[in-house]
Amino acid sequence: MNLLLVDDQTSVLQGLLHGIDFEAIGYSGVLTASNAADAIKICEENTVNVLVTDIEMPGQSGIELIEYVQQRFPGIIRIVMTSHAKFLYAQSSLRLGCFDFIVQPSPYEAVAQTLKRAAEAWNLNFNNRRMMEYGALFKCNPNEFLAKAINNLYVGTADEIEESMELLNRAGYSFTMDSLVRLFWVDVHAYTRKEPGYPSQRYLMRTINDSVPVLFNTDSLSHFIVMTPFRMFSIFIIDNNSGTLPLEEEGIDEFYVSLQKKLETEDITLYFSDPVEYKNILREIHCANMCIGNNVSGKAGIFNTSAASGEGALTSADTSVNQKYWDSLLRTGSFLMLKKEIRAHLNRNIPDKPNSLQLLKKTHQQIVNLFLIYFYKNNVEISSIFSKDFTFQDCMDSFSTIDAVMKTVDYLTGAMQNIQKKEEHGEDHVSRAKGYILDHYNSELSIKEIADFVHLNPEYLTRLFKKESGTTLKDYIIECRISKAKDLLANSSLSVSMIASEVGYHNFSYFAYLFKKLEKVTPREYRNRFAEQAFRE
Repeated sequence: MNLLLVDDQTSVLQGLLHGIDFEAIGYSGVLTASNAADAIKICEENTVNVLVTDIEMPGQSGIELIEYVQQRFPGIIRIVMTSHAKFLYAQSSLRLGCFDFIVQPSPYEAVAQTLKRAAEAWNLNFNNRRMMEYGALFKCNPNEFLAKAINNLYVGTADEIEESMELLNRAGYSFTMDSLVRLFWVDVHAYTRKEPGYPSQRYLMRTINDSVPVLFNTDSLSHFIVMTPFRMFSIFIIDNNSGTLPLEEEGIDEFYVSLQKKLETEDITLYFSDPVEYKNILREIHCANMCIGNNVSGKAGIFNTSAASGEGALTSADTSVNQKYWDSLLRTGSFLMLKKEIRAHLNRNIPDKPNSLQLLKKTHQQIVNLFLIYFYKNNVEISSIFSKDFTFQDCMDSFSTIDAVMKTVDYLTGAMQNIQKKEEHGEDHVSRAKGYILDHYNSELSIKEIADFVHLNPEYLTRLFKKESGTTLKDYIIECRISKAKDLLANSSLSVSMIASEVGYHNFSYFAYLFKKLEKVTPREYRNRFAEQAFRE
């Protein structure tokens, strides 16, 4: 909180600054001003919570300052301080809604008590306003409010558990840190994967909510539904009377079947936890995240996340046995067989393992490295492989499911096929580029212009031209121009500067520099050499 002290007497301000421990009574910052004009400027440029002002000051009085602050900054708590105990002043300050009236001289302890009460009043008003804002927010956006209260539990820390509980309490869900909570997660695959024509979030939440009574039928339980950061729908069932929360397995099965019927799809996965005290909810969510993440094949059905958290021994993700075979398929262009073999390996070795997600991550990394090494060995620029629809980052992040990994394999093999097709037609592209250069050597040629003519990416054409002709595009253009210049120097009477312009160089010095660099003589020396030879003949 910030406090602003206003008095035209410097000794009064200094006495207050040295005589009161402002931090101890709730103020982190104390600002001072010697007149109303400076005080107004401070209020406009800083956050001021409490204002204490003298009344009689040069220029604008303290009453005029209070009037301005009341209109412009009504949230600031205002206190009048004066050495004149006049009833008129007290009346004016009360009329203007001032918090208190201090008569000087007053002991610093008395002033400190007044300021402490002002700080407490401001905090109380702030909390009341915040409660009203929370209420308005929840009334207008209940789903977003609940999601905000819960999302911290998925990515937050233990310190945020109490904050989430307070938010939920304010929303009308009454429970404590010791209350039992049971969690459900509904994965409607069409929605999670954003498949064409997937149902809306509002429709799914309404449908799930309509089916919740199948799980329990008692007034002692309450529930709410939110969408998690992973596009799944989480159901929180809260019990303040321990012992009523455990649900029958038949009820969970019935709930699952009810969802399938109402949503008209069997492609749904339902995850549920054992009852847990709210103070231990982070551990349960962590176990659930592992269980959900390990369902890399997107298998439909019902899974107990608590039971699955400690099952099975960890499995290795080493694919060295397959690497050589996959590499040979890649080098020989057997893309269909490569995709079939990778899919078979993933389906055979990844699902139903206790560390499926970790296995898939490592296998995904090995598969991507296989392609990147191939591109590197064949001088393929990685940036030319990807596009805005499927970026390099998309490729590196595609390890959450087997389908996501296979999408990357499909994309990379498709890129390989395009590269092979371009290489097959590489000579044609280079020949067309050379022809265009010969026809336009005397114009302002650019690599982009040539690339557009042969319908290739400029960077790719540059690499292809170098590979097929042994020289760069830029050097080839120079060679064509100098060759034409040699012909004109030997067989025409045009001046050297005119010849430079004729072959596309408007800077004579640069033309002369390039000519000598390639021919080891200047343009004039080259012409003179041919003139002497003609004279002898």
